[in-house]
Amino acid sequence: MNDVKWLLAGAGDIATRRVGPALVAAKNSRLVAVCDLSRERAAVLAGKLNVKAVFTDYTQALAESGADAVYIATPQGVHIEMSLKALQVGKHLLCEKPLGLNGTECLRLLKAARASDRTTSCSNYRRLSEQVKLTAAMLERREIGKLMGGWAVYSTPFYNPGKAPVSQARGMSRIKELGFYLIDIAQNFFGMPSGVMAQASVLNPAVMNDVEDIATVVLRFPGGELFTIIFNCTSPGTRHELELFGSEGRIYWPEWPPHGNGPVVRISRSGMEKIDAHTDENYHLPMIEDYVDAVLSGRPPVCTLESAVKTEMITDAIFRSMASGKLEPVVWEA
Repeated sequence: MNDVKWLLAGAGDIATRRVGPALVAAKNSRLVAVCDLSRERAAVLAGKLNVKAVFTDYTQALAESGADAVYIATPQGVHIEMSLKALQVGKHLLCEKPLGLNGTECLRLLKAARASDRTTSCSNYRRLSEQVKLTAAMLERREIGKLMGGWAVYSTPFYNPGKAPVSQARGMSRIKELGFYLIDIAQNFFGMPSGVMAQASVLNPAVMNDVEDIATVVLRFPGGELFTIIFNCTSPGTRHELELFGSEGRIYWPEWPPHGNGPVVRISRSGMEKIDAHTDENYHLPMIEDYVDAVLSGRPPVCTLESAVKTEMITDAIFRSMASGKLEPVVWEA
């Protein structure tokens, strides 16, 4: 195989803005078909990307598109079944986040992926951002000493371009949709948390229905390290920051994809240093290129399916804590 031929399943907002263009622009990557329940929507996106094959039936698309790999960019409620179907017919798989509605159904997919020889992944393009890569290298060199804790803030107005009905049953939680990235990055830097504590409120039920619009999550790790995440969808403007605490210094991101492309700031006893870390403006492109190389070379991709399932299991514990008001354990069996 000299390149990877793609079927893009879903032609909505993220597929149009970033995924489709990235599949076309990536090295050794060819987008050969677009599938969506709306033929008009699929045809419009296919036309923009110079793709000839358009499908409205996913099973037919899998059988007739000639694709080697499927990128699933549909609503999260159907991610698992569509992913399982792709693996059943021998396709490589890259699924949008969040991976599924809960950890239990995601474990079904992980089991199928482990039984398959296909390359599987879930989209966390931020792991391929220059900010994350630079920070990981700094932590590896222990430039801020022992990692002790940190925090992140994700404050942005509610975004629902497809005007889908808002409900937790459809997986539209802010913690699942926005928090996936932050939880995944936290477990990448710190490892799996042993427990979580969370509180959330629905302050605008006319818009949010039963979906939280403000929340605070504390992840506790086996060594006592703490990482706090604050979510806010109640205010105008965007704030998207992260800071890590070390025994010898701190690392701070004042802004990072997709709400900025700022530097990594290292703070130590000797002062503060801003280090440039600029990610490609199509934030999905580095992830797609990494995945394509993984398929062609036979190595695992940076964004592994297992990491996404771990994030879903952490999220399940967050929801249990929101309901119980207690510290809840994170259940994970590799």
